[in-house]
Amino acid sequence: MVTTSFKPQFLLVCGLSAALVSCTGEGSSSNLPTRFVSIQPIQVCDDFGLFCADLALFEAATRKIWAQASIDVSFLAPNRLNASRFLTIDNQDEFAELSFAGGAGAFGRNPLSTRTSGPINMWFVKDIFAFEGLETLGLAWIDQNGVVISDKIQDFNNGIGRLDTVAHELGHNLGLTHQGFGSGGANNLMTEGFARNVPSTLDDITPDGARLDRLTNAQIDFARASTLTRSNPSLIGGGGPVGVPTTLPLLSDASPDAVPAVLEETTSVAYLALQPEAAFAADHPPGPQPIPNGPAMSLITAGLLAGYLGCQRQRA
Repeated sequence: MVTTSFKPQFLLVCGLSAALVSCTGEGSSSNLPTRFVSIQPIQVCDDFGLFCADLALFEAATRKIWAQASIDVSFLAPNRLNASRFLTIDNQDEFAELSFAGGAGAFGRNPLSTRTSGPINMWFVKDIFAFEGLETLGLAWIDQNGVVISDKIQDFNNGIGRLDTVAHELGHNLGLTHQGFGSGGANNLMTEGFARNVPSTLDDITPDGARLDRLTNAQIDFARASTLTRSNPSLIGGGGPVGVPTTLPLLSDASPDAVPAVLEETTSVAYLALQPEAAFAADHPPGPQPIPNGPAMSLITAGLLAGYLGCQRQRA
């Protein structure tokens, strides 16, 4: 995987304290009780339901990768969203609309899902932020519910596909980022795409073969603590932390950037934290690569970020 020279403009608010980013050892979950995550696949099609994105679930790889954290990942029966304008995700606002706008079950979402409880909604589309020299393979909110996957992940490994992108994006929803808790190494699941070794087969995935897509103990502990995981396989759509409503209010269709006040009062996550997974064109030289350009943050987003950082300083 190689790089290009775009400068980062995405809002990357991870909410991770530097004091916690210290463990780089390989994780082990042999003595951990199993926790459970459900994924709601949503296949995006045109308005008539005739032209659809592929459902590239990579279920076996995703389940094997997260088994190292004793997290069992299950995929629900797919939903379908017939909406031509979402076949290509052109900007952050479109992704926010899919993830948060409307009432329960809007845009193909699982009706039990909220911002901070599962099932995790995962849309499959044709393209994400497509422009010359760069293809974004996946996009995910950090520490919130919502993932979008591009058909482009199927172009890797001579058509076998990029097996670990779904698992990687799931990690972002569970609060993990490209930096911190030991990520950054070529064999770590959460390392950015251009610098991560990608498995060609299931046999490459840890604990087998090349032992790729590893997680550190710190990453495992943080992901397992996410409210998007649960202790009971039959418990879906609840189980949030004390002080957070089980069902959080969602945004209106007319205002996908407007965050209800109750969310600001009861949770401390950054509501528009976003992290993309990208593949870079082959005609660029290799080297360290920042997150590519994205849509500029809105005034509302900037206000939310300022409030969040102020709150963190007060707590410190």
